[in-house]
Amino acid sequence: MYRSPFFSIITTTHLRAPLLARALRSLRAQTFQDFEVIVVADALDGDTATVCAELLRAQDLFIKRCGRCGPAESRNQGMRLARGEWVMFLDDDDTFAPEHLQRTQAHISAHPEAKVLYSDFDVLNEDREKDLHAVLARTRIHLGGHLIESLHVKNFIPNNALVFHRLALEGCSVDPHLESLEDWDFLLSVCQKAMPQHYDGGGAIVHKDFVNPGTRRGSSTAANDNTVIVDFLHTYRRWRAPTPELQAQRQQLMQSVGLDLPVAWF
Repeated sequence: MYRSPFFSIITTTHLRAPLLARALRSLRAQTFQDFEVIVVADALDGDTATVCAELLRAQDLFIKRCGRCGPAESRNQGMRLARGEWVMFLDDDDTFAPEHLQRTQAHISAHPEAKVLYSDFDVLNEDREKDLHAVLARTRIHLGGHLIESLHVKNFIPNNALVFHRLALEGCSVDPHLESLEDWDFLLSVCQKAMPQHYDGGGAIVHKDFVNPGTRRGSSTAANDNTVIVDFLHTYRRWRAPTPELQAQRQQLMQSVGLDLPVAWF
């Protein structure tokens, strides 16, 4: 008789087989193994197919989707296919420490009322033109001191540090039309049902390459110029600030980039 996995882990990828291999190896190394992996590629080459053939298990899925490239539709496809009670996202350039799923599962078991959780995470700086295993710098980012309400002003939680109960995702999808901030826009849609709760001890790892510009998704010009401001405004209008204090903080953030709007707009 089929039993659903505890976690569904959705991994989006785009022609980056060495990075994908590292991400999948971090999943194979987990001390908690009750999960499925759903790899969704928006383009396909022989190296990506080889990595998936070598590192995915019988219970995992590999999908080559059609349509516009980008992680948004890939995540939506993954969510439609997910069978686990809890859903996580792990893009091809990030990883999990071996104990991440074990610690997350233990916290979920101790807090059955939770619907969305997020953990602290590590940032690893690397040079992807050289050795992917060579760490230039490592920084632990502690999120416990952040007021969760500030999520309505700007995002501070990376995608792979979050875990969602599948019921919290019903009716939610990632907007493929946003050039940036789609992770945050999606998270705010989930927040309409349940605000994320912080837990200590997570093992999410965000990898960044500041040495070679353009190696990370979201580093394009479209994701870093005035388009970001437009996407901020779009997200603000879609998800209104729940309090006057948060409205004022939104207004101040826009004023800091030279855009003066009345506070009632937010």
